Parts: sequence; structure tokens; C-alpha cells
Amino acid sequence: MTPAPARAGEIRILSAAAMREIVVELGEKYAATGIKLAPEFTRSPLVRDRIHAGEPFDLAVTTQARIAELANENKVVAETAIILGRSRIGVAVKAGHPKPDIGSVATFKHALQTARSIACADPTFGTASGLYLADLFERLGLAAELKAKMHLVGAEGGEAVVVCATVASGEAELGLQQIAEIVAVPGVDLVGPLPEEIQHTTIFSVAMPSAAPRPHLARAFVDFLASPAAKAVVAAHGMEPA
Repeated sequence: MTPAPARAGEIRILSAAAMREIVVELGEKYAATGIKLAPEFTRSPLVRDRIHAGEPFDLAVTTQARIAELANENKVVAETAIILGRSRIGVAVKAGHPKPDIGSVATFKHALQTARSIACADPTFGTASGLYLADLFERLGLAAELKAKMHLVGAEGGEAVVVCATVASGEAELGLQQIAEIVAVPGVDLVGPLPEEIQHTTIFSVAMPSAAPRPHLARAFVDFLASPAAKAVVAAHGMEPA
């Protein structure tokens, strides 16, 4: 069956949920070319798994490590892989609430210890921030102390893990997640990034799957991602562009 004209000019993207706001705005910018993005968002590990399974997407956006895995297995075209943005982990509070001092490791630890409740991504879901924070709390000697007041946020199926929704609702006093995901949640304020000594940067990359149905459209969009306009979008959403 011949595809409908409206779909012939679409680029199907499977993206990590942390990149949702960025990918959507990039699509709005790119629409001036007459080509539309048709993005789908899920958790980072599931992007890798679904591309590995051969689902017909034109582009994949996930962590650099998972793009490298896919490239090694010839599931994405290595030469098309580029870094889209570098994301750091931050702390959030409910909008309008006092912001704790997290400027040093000592004050960050104090903020965690005195908080009524803390939300972060459940590490069993494989999200970059959840895995890192579980290890960080162990290294800081806080895991046992914080256990009773931790809200580990997961998601059903392939849905995104939205940690700071629990902060916006008042269920958790502090939320820890990728900064780009924090700033996308209404009703919360970003306190700031983790102190540099304990900061963790996740690199998100984009690549064209080997089985991409529209490789010419995919490659043209990757070229656009290197433009100043695209980099400005990445920066505006709390990430450092490549």
C-alpha cells in the first residue's frame, strides 16, 4: 500500500524520554523544511532493545553507551552517530518552596538528611540517573539512612519515569533526576546541579538504524542537529550541546 502523503515526509524517531522536550522543539524548528518528526519516547534501555529487535525507526536517540552497543552490533550506522547533548543530574523542589544549599558535598548531604522525603528513579528500570544515584548514596554512606524516606519512581511498560511529578504533587520534598527532565515538569523549581565532585554527566547521542526506512531524511536531520539553531534548543532545555 502506498503511504499517505502526510506520512511520506515524516521521520520516525525512537527517543529516550529524557530528550522529550528537546526532540519535540527540534521537530518544530525543522518543520520549516516541510519534513515532520514523528517521535516516540520510552526509557533509554528500551530504545536500545527495540532498535536491536529491528523496529523500523529512522533515528534512535539514547545514551552514548547504548548507541555504541548498537553500532558494535551493526544495528545503527556508526558514521551517522553524533552527540546531541550532555546532561547533568540536578535537585528540584516544589515551585515556590525554599531551596536547600547543595553547593558542596557536605551541604548536599545535609539537604538529603534533613529532607522529609526524596524522590529519584527506581534503578531497576535502568535509567541513567537512577543507577548512578543508587551508587552515589552508597558511596556517601547514606543508603541505609535514607531508605525509609526514599520514593523510587518507576513506570508501566515503556512509559517515561517522571520523578519530579511526585515533587510537584507534594509527595516528595526533594527530587533528583536529569536536569533536562526536571525543567520539563510544571510545578517544580530547579535548585541546581549536584556538586561537581559527585556530578554525573550522561551523554545522549543520535544515530540512524541500519534498517531505517528513510535514510535520506534521517541523514538530513542529523546534519541539521549540528546547526547553531539546534544547539540553542539543546542548551535551552538544560543540556550542554555538543
